[in-house]
Amino acid sequence: MIAKDFSSRKALALSSIQILLFLLASSVFSYERRIYHGIIREDAPPGTEVKLDLQLESDKQRDVCSYAVFSSLQNFPFRVVQDEKTDAVRIILGERFQLDYEKKKDYDFEIEAHACSQSIDYERESVHLFNLVALIFRESVHVDVIDVYDSVASEWKQRSYYAEVAEGKSYEKIICLNFADDKADDFFEEVCSYRILTPDVPFEVDAEGFVRNTEPLDYNRKHSYSLEVAVSDCSHNRSLVVNIEVKALCKAGWTGVPDRVEFSPREGWKEVAANAELDLCAGSCNLTRVAVTAILTTGHIGKGCDRDTYSLQSQRKLCGASAETTDLLPNPSGSGWTKNLPTDDGQESDRIFAFDGKSTSVEIPRDRVDPRLGNKFTISTWMKHEDEIMEMKLEHDGRTGKGHSGNKGHILCHSDGEGMNRQHYSLHVHNCRLVLLVRRSPGTGVDMESLEPGEWRWRLPEVCDKKWHHYVVAVDLPAVELYVDGRKFVENEHNPEILTHGPLHASKHVHSSKLVVGACWMGGKGHMGHYFHGYLAGLSILRNETETDDVIRCLNNCQEKLNVPGIDDMENGMTVSMNTEMTSITISGVTVDSVQRLLRRLTYVNSRTFPTPGHRPFALETRATCSDGKSLPVEDIKALIMVLEPEKPTITLDAARVVEKEEHSLVRGGKIFHNLTISAFTRTEAGEQAYVDDKDPPGSSKVIDSGDRYLLDSCLIRVNPPLNLDVEHIRYPENLLHQLRMEVDVSEEGLVISGADKLVNYAEVIQDVRYVNTRPEDLNSRTFVLSCTELNGRFISNELEVTIEVSHVQHARTNAPDSVNLNKIHEIQEAIPHPMRSVIVNRKNTDTQTVTGIVIMCVVCAGFVVLLVILGVARIRSTQRHIHDVSVEEKQEMEWDNSALTITVNPMDQEVLCDDVYDHGTRCGDSESEDEGSVHDNEAETSDGEAEGPEKAKSKELEWDDSTLSF
Repeated sequence: MIAKDFSSRKALALSSIQILLFLLASSVFSYERRIYHGIIREDAPPGTEVKLDLQLESDKQRDVCSYAVFSSLQNFPFRVVQDEKTDAVRIILGERFQLDYEKKKDYDFEIEAHACSQSIDYERESVHLFNLVALIFRESVHVDVIDVYDSVASEWKQRSYYAEVAEGKSYEKIICLNFADDKADDFFEEVCSYRILTPDVPFEVDAEGFVRNTEPLDYNRKHSYSLEVAVSDCSHNRSLVVNIEVKALCKAGWTGVPDRVEFSPREGWKEVAANAELDLCAGSCNLTRVAVTAILTTGHIGKGCDRDTYSLQSQRKLCGASAETTDLLPNPSGSGWTKNLPTDDGQESDRIFAFDGKSTSVEIPRDRVDPRLGNKFTISTWMKHEDEIMEMKLEHDGRTGKGHSGNKGHILCHSDGEGMNRQHYSLHVHNCRLVLLVRRSPGTGVDMESLEPGEWRWRLPEVCDKKWHHYVVAVDLPAVELYVDGRKFVENEHNPEILTHGPLHASKHVHSSKLVVGACWMGGKGHMGHYFHGYLAGLSILRNETETDDVIRCLNNCQEKLNVPGIDDMENGMTVSMNTEMTSITISGVTVDSVQRLLRRLTYVNSRTFPTPGHRPFALETRATCSDGKSLPVEDIKALIMVLEPEKPTITLDAARVVEKEEHSLVRGGKIFHNLTISAFTRTEAGEQAYVDDKDPPGSSKVIDSGDRYLLDSCLIRVNPPLNLDVEHIRYPENLLHQLRMEVDVSEEGLVISGADKLVNYAEVIQDVRYVNTRPEDLNSRTFVLSCTELNGRFISNELEVTIEVSHVQHARTNAPDSVNLNKIHEIQEAIPHPMRSVIVNRKNTDTQTVTGIVIMCVVCAGFVVLLVILGVARIRSTQRHIHDVSVEEKQEMEWDNSALTITVNPMDQEVLCDDVYDHGTRCGDSESEDEGSVHDNEAETSDGEAEGPEKAKSKELEWDDSTLSF
């Protein structure tokens, strides 16, 4: 009884679970059902696919395992199959089935898609969740059978119609619905009207029974249409079916070219059309030549493409340009003249300065930049000109139209400072022209009456296209050459326009001049004029020389481009052409196979270690020429090359955190980062290094060298608090910096070293940076913080903090007479050797209080002994230089005949007398200067190791000369 009750409860629980899962499935898989329409001929053999108006859905993400067909017919002729390779779902006619239009004209059924079955094991009994949670979708299908046999018994000539039309065309007569028949009964004596019952179809039927489309058909939108048409004889209605299949129009174009190509920075290059195939619709054209142009768009990246983003000075150094170039728009700093200019503060390129064309300009300080250029110089700059388009009257017919504003915009201008408005030289834009003006200055050998070329006007489309371009003007008067984007401008008789000017005359009204960027100073009017509207970067001048073509090309070198390897293997009749930047490549040939074979080798190349991430539009434009001279239209291909975010490197600085220095070493200059190491690795490279270390045998060491891949462009040594430049400063290796073409900026805040170079070179320079302090006895410690950057601050290293701790010398203090200079005593202390001489070094940690006491006692004793020695030596030297006569108060009581008497004074007796006199307020002995001289003499004598001991000196001095003594 208990077992039966348990079984009942178990069955009830399982039923509840099934109901709950059914409700859950109903809520999860509820959607709007579709109705598919299909057609099939009645003479179709088994296995023939039913042509549907829409493709049946298949969803791999839902893990469809099977399909089921539901129909009320016992002998249902259709079944559903799924292609294992393409996952396409099709309805086909089953085996041993033959359709008969006379027996059945159409079929209605439903299709269900099931997910993989699931089961729950409950006490060895499985509850299968079939058709509950396994249901994915359920759709309805209607299939019409096309009658292909004439039936004698038919009262209609045709009960269904079939027609094929090409997509994209409009037809006036697709098919005619004709009911005239020799055996037609009198049921329809006359057709009164035709009407399409199927809603929302692009077809209509006229009164004569002709079906036409109301709009061009699209194969991708719908493959076929099944129309139900009602025919009326004005009293009775009868319907029939019209099936229209849309044929895809052959469009010449490329296949196999992906819409998106991902490029990883570590790859270096990537094929963009490896599986490209060109279909020109066979028979549509007798092809004579085909050409395909691949175009890479990079105008939105930086200044036209992905260039190295080092500073101007670093780029010039890497390209081997002259080191004498002067940057007129340096990065803003505390005292720089560009600090108030609007900038683009991005770290992906050089600092970009914006000029609004109304009030933005900057004057170059004369004490920082000499404005005089002479007859040979080079001006270079990046420029993006924002010329205004405005309404204006056309001269030839008086009508209004749009044109350029025509305003002058000065990039660079050197003009009179006051009194007059003359321009000495200038570079400006005017009416889509780049204009250079150079006026000769008065001087020796200048013919003041002669006219020579002084103004060059180049008409350039680049000036007004609102894009970044690089301009270089190389002047060697009277010759002038222009380079645009690294290419030399090809002159002709009309471009450039060259005007002549006379030299400037000296004027008593002009006493100075001004050099201005972004406008021109009008000295006679006292204000700026001709403001430039646009963006500038890297504006520089080079005096007394011109840059070489190789340097100019290097400065414009684009790091990303297209490339076609294996051009040497081209077939006869093929050509490959490309632009200078290699962003456009054209492949031309006489056959489709030869062109597409070379196109499959096309690669995108980006040689930057850290390219700018983002998309690069990529396009294929094809031109096919037929034998009749006409061109076959070929659809263009548009795709995107996605440059992925590069893996950022970790720049690591490492050195001893605490450095102990003695006082005398700081006076000469002590190294701060003497054991500095600089390394840079990405996470992937660090993993590769770890892999190498694991594979190497114990005791061996291999290092993956990344020093050549990474370049630092600046390092900052920061001092806090700021330096007291009266007693301390930072010394750097000037010769090494000059050899490496690095720049240094020193201030009380610290030291900045700049210039793109290898890690090992930066480490060598910084290891030789020294801290100098002329008064180290007043200093206990000094802290320095080092940090480095790469790519204009895009990647920043860790901050390395190093503290210099000063080891002090303990100086003994005594009540010595003022005649002895204490500073000289220190020098003598260092010079005189003594077994008891000792030095105390300040340290953070001492062992025990006992050790400290012993050290103090030793120092005091040693100091006392040294002091006695110093005083003795000082007095001996003093007495050797000066001999004093002693006067006696009792002279009248005892009078000597000292005419021939020579007395040598005992130094000890002299000291007693001096003390007596000093007590009465009168200072005896030598002057201060004489004392200093004696100390110096003593120091020199002891340092040479020739000084005699004090006992020997005393025995020599205490001798009487009694050779002439008489009583």
